[in-house]
Amino acid sequence: MRSVVDRPIFHIARDDRPGFPAFASNPEVDRLQLDFAERTDGCGGFAQVSEPECVRHYTRLSTLNFDIDRGLYPLGSCTMKHNPRLNEAVAADPRFAAAHPYWPAPFLDAHRRIMSELARDLAEVSGFDEVCLQPAAGAHGELAATFMMKAYHSKQGNTKKNIILIPDTAHGTNPASAVMSGFKCKNISSGPDGYLRLEDVLPHLDDTVAGIMITNPNTCGLYEQDLSRIAEALHAKDALLYMDGANFNAVMGIFQPGKLGVDVMHFNLHKTFTTPHGGGGPGSGPIGYHAKLAPFAPGSGTPDSIGPVKAYFGQWGMFIRAWVYIRSLGGAGLREVSEEAVLNANYLKARLADTLHIPFATPSFHEFVATDKGFPDHLGTIDLAKRLLDHGFHPPTTYFPIHVKGAILIEPTETESLEELDRFVEAVKAVRREMDSDPQTVHSAPHSTPVRRVNEAQAARQLHLRWSPTDE
Repeated sequence: MRSVVDRPIFHIARDDRPGFPAFASNPEVDRLQLDFAERTDGCGGFAQVSEPECVRHYTRLSTLNFDIDRGLYPLGSCTMKHNPRLNEAVAADPRFAAAHPYWPAPFLDAHRRIMSELARDLAEVSGFDEVCLQPAAGAHGELAATFMMKAYHSKQGNTKKNIILIPDTAHGTNPASAVMSGFKCKNISSGPDGYLRLEDVLPHLDDTVAGIMITNPNTCGLYEQDLSRIAEALHAKDALLYMDGANFNAVMGIFQPGKLGVDVMHFNLHKTFTTPHGGGGPGSGPIGYHAKLAPFAPGSGTPDSIGPVKAYFGQWGMFIRAWVYIRSLGGAGLREVSEEAVLNANYLKARLADTLHIPFATPSFHEFVATDKGFPDHLGTIDLAKRLLDHGFHPPTTYFPIHVKGAILIEPTETESLEELDRFVEAVKAVRREMDSDPQTVHSAPHSTPVRRVNEAQAARQLHLRWSPTDE
């Protein structure tokens, strides 16, 4: 029998106990009295439970999912950090939350001013001439950027330029965006130190290359040291450099990509400027670019524009949160955010260096990659991840970046305390010791979660998301 925690609400329901109130038999309300069958007509499939049972059921379900409010969420590449409640409080103010794009213009003047200020702030911190706020997510921003690159080359008459170079350290959505924009992708390998060198790019750089998509810091958590030299080589061929700004929280106030040769970049407001992350949205992925690409930007008002990529102005609720975050910290505070992110990651890296294999000696930024090299033969990255659940931690990202065998990508973010980082270190060390002393316990983990270990490949390919009466 299922526990009360994880059983479906249909297992709690009883057909003889409807979950909605029946009207009392009273002459004054007879006109509202309905036969039970009539009241339930059209409600088939709904579980009949009382209001307390319904509330308790969904409250229990809410506790089954791990979230950043419960503990460290070191999910590398995703930057799962605390969202300051100040941002949420301001965004919930009815004067902001109730805004509608069809309001008369005078009622939206202040909202437009906030968006304009946010765009200027993003341009200043990144070193670009302009910023467009329209894109609704990071991948949406990079898609808009690649459409702008396509439009730029079409305007120049560069019909042969149809190749986008994709390093193995780039984010996984980059090639999808390039292909959807009409480009072909060519993968290139990074150097032995984990970053892309100029000599890795030059053999592939010919007149068919439209540009390159570089994540910086890259998916190994390393700064792309040859970025400016690569930009110069690209520009000599009238090719463009797109930078994936998903990891921008590592370099705010330290590195301005627009000043070092990057032509266009997207921001992840959730990863860097603490708007909510996950849950299917809403998101926001503004793009920064220089003047030569401005005519092609969404909503530029020019004949060369790629056109709007989002209805109205973009995701207003995300703008107000990012705007508050920037103003609550100021320029010095934003730089401190990045310094703390880098410090936390390197602290964990140093403390775990004798426990996990670190494949790159190159200094890390906001995250670092380790591997399962040295684990007992029948244990791997997934076993470490699953056992960490029993210690109360969400696991790091596993098997990504994909070009690093057995990768464990760890990002503590800047919002975690020293005490929490130490707790995580001790948990990883404990699991590693257990791999040698009691490998079966690790291999069969997790043991404390409502759902035990599943076949993840099968679960992804054979989704079973809808309950039926025949389910056990």
